[in-house]
This record gives sequence, C-alpha cells and structure tokens, in this order.
Amino acid sequence: MFFRPYEVHIAFRWLVKGRAQSVLLFCGIAMGVAVQFFLSSLIGGLQLSLIERTIGSAPHVYVLPADSIPVSFLSGDSQAVDFRKVPPTESREILSWQPYLDYLKKIPDVKAVCPVASGQAFIERGGLSLTVTVKGILPEEGASIYNFERNLKSGKLDLVGDSTILGMTIAEKLQLSIGDRFFIRNSLGVGDFFTVGGMIDLGSVQANALVFMSLDRARSFLSLRGITSLEVKVEDVFESEALARKVEPEFSRVKLESWQARNAELLTALRSQSGSSAVIQFFVLFAISLGIASVLGIAAVQKSRQLGILKAMGVDNRGAARIFLVQGLSLGIGGSTLGIALGYAIGKVFLEFFGPGTFGLQLRVPNFILPAVLAIIGSAIASTIPARRASKLSPIEVIRNG
Repeated sequence: MFFRPYEVHIAFRWLVKGRAQSVLLFCGIAMGVAVQFFLSSLIGGLQLSLIERTIGSAPHVYVLPADSIPVSFLSGDSQAVDFRKVPPTESREILSWQPYLDYLKKIPDVKAVCPVASGQAFIERGGLSLTVTVKGILPEEGASIYNFERNLKSGKLDLVGDSTILGMTIAEKLQLSIGDRFFIRNSLGVGDFFTVGGMIDLGSVQANALVFMSLDRARSFLSLRGITSLEVKVEDVFESEALARKVEPEFSRVKLESWQARNAELLTALRSQSGSSAVIQFFVLFAISLGIASVLGIAAVQKSRQLGILKAMGVDNRGAARIFLVQGLSLGIGGSTLGIALGYAIGKVFLEFFGPGTFGLQLRVPNFILPAVLAIIGSAIASTIPARRASKLSPIEVIRNG
C-alpha cells in the first residue's frame, strides 16, 4: 500500500506525542514475538529431541514377511480362500530378498538399507539366563541405521566370526567386558559360544537387550535360509510413511511398515504438542492485536478534532485511515524486530543455563520469521478498526461539536 509523506509524518508525530502508550505497545509486541519465537523453538527442539531419542538410532521403514491369514478348510466357498501366492517358508522369512535390497538402494531418499536376520534367544552366564534378541546385520549398513559411530561405547565394529556387539543392558546385568565369552541358546534349544567385541547404548532398556552379530553367523545360528526383514533409514524421518506407501505396490509377497505405524502414541503426543503451541501463539497474537486496536481506537477518538481539521483541509477518507495503518505497521515492524532480538537472547541464555543436552531449542530462521510476520499482520489488521472510524468522521460535525 502506498503511503503519502504527510500521512507518515502525521502518524509518527502522533506516536511520539503519545510516547507512553507507544512504548507500552512497542514493548508488548516485542514481548509477544519473543514468547512466540521461544515457544516455537522450544516445542520444535523438544520434538526433534524426542524423535532422535526414539528413532534416531532405529530403522524408519521395515520390509517384513507377508502376514499369514488363517483359512478355514471347512468352508465350501472357494472365494473364502486367500489365494495370495506366498510360499509357506516366507511366512517367517524373506527368501528372495536381494531384489528388494537392490531396489531400495536406488531410491534417492534412502540413506541405508540393511538385511537383518533376527530371532529370540537366551543368553546364559554364571547360572543367569536372560532373554535377548539376536540381530544379524551387515556391519557397514547396520552401523549407519543404528548409529554405531555415536552409540558404540566400547570395543569396535568387528562382526567377524563369533564376535558380537552387546547392548549395555545385557552387558551390565551379566557383567561382561570386552573379550569375554558367553553362551547363547536359540529357540530350538541349540546353543553356541560367542565373544564380546563391543558394547552399544541405544538409549532404552528394551533397545539395549540386543546382541548384534554378522548376518551369515546369525542366519546359521537361528537356522534361517533367508532373512527376517530389511531395515531402511531415510533422510527425512517424517517421510517414512509416504515412502512405504509409494514403494509398496512395487513389492510382492512382503509388507512394508513405517515407524509411524509402530509409534502411533508418539505421533499423537507430537501432534498434541504442536496443537497446544499453535493455540498459545494464537492467543498471544490475539492479545497483541486487541491491545493495538484498543489504544489506537482511543487515539482515534482523542484525535477526532485534528482529523476533522485535516479532512477540512482536503485529506480524503482513505488518507485519514492510512494514518492509523502507518501507526499499526510501524508498531508491528518495530516491535517484531525488537522481539526477534529479545527472543534470540532468551534462547541463548536458556541454552547457556540449562545446557543443550537438557532441552532442545531450535534457533532456526522460520522460528524467527513466522512470529514477526504474524505480529505485523495482526498489527495491521488491528489498526483497521480505528482506521475505519477515522474514515467515517464528518469534518463539519467534529469541528462544530469541538
């Protein structure tokens, strides 16, 4: 919108004249923008931290054997029988997994794909027996999916022969150290001895109840002909479900499952956080707009005589309205600029005081820009209320009535 020089001059002159009200509005907008910025940064940081702790060291998409659907042989209706051509052995294994692996590796958004042979087993040492999940992986691909570079606490990634990597929960309960030998028995009752080559911490007791070994050794130990799953890691964790649905038609005899499907409660919690943040920010913006509309509305009443004189001198209705629009935009832009600086300073102090490891805080450009833009828009909208009042003033009646 084009503003004439005299409109800008009058608007700023009135702001300066009512400096007490202007300063209060200016500070209110700045504080509102700072609160919005800090809140969105904190919520975003907490969500990313929660996602990282939950699935940062886990697969994002799983390729699994197709579900077995029970069929009644007593039914005379042939249509009741499921005719999916799924070999019986693939009800618990994926035999022809190499084409799936090659296909997934060609997708640009996929960071890593790892064939996995897993199964339940019992680890025994010194009379103590614990249930564990044996997971056979390809070292390089598995290290990328499970973030071994960060999570490996001791030892090294050396899955050769009988060397294994234990979760910290198992290692601590059995008091195992690097180089120690232990015995594992599979679900068929067959057991063998293995060596501790490393220890890993995946962030939870359940995730740490794992024994990693080489893929071929795990297949031999678990008596598998194929693999039990393909685990996939993607660039954007929130695109996992879309990727699974996109790829699924290309795959036969297997099913795809994303981390979202396995963590419905986590997604509900994230949506609740985002929703509560949006509601709080809306009411902050509403309070800012209400304050601007109230103060400028009072100013429009107080300046009625001056507006009447200006209109008598030739200022049209739009010109009178634009004076208040200039005031609203000026307050919004100035307050938003100060609010961004204030919010950034609060964020830095927060990180310095609590530390980045305690609370996540996203000091990103969108978190700066969005609250400022919303505050400016809210200020402009709020200023239209006194602007409309100013445009409807009759100069003759105002001057006559004083």
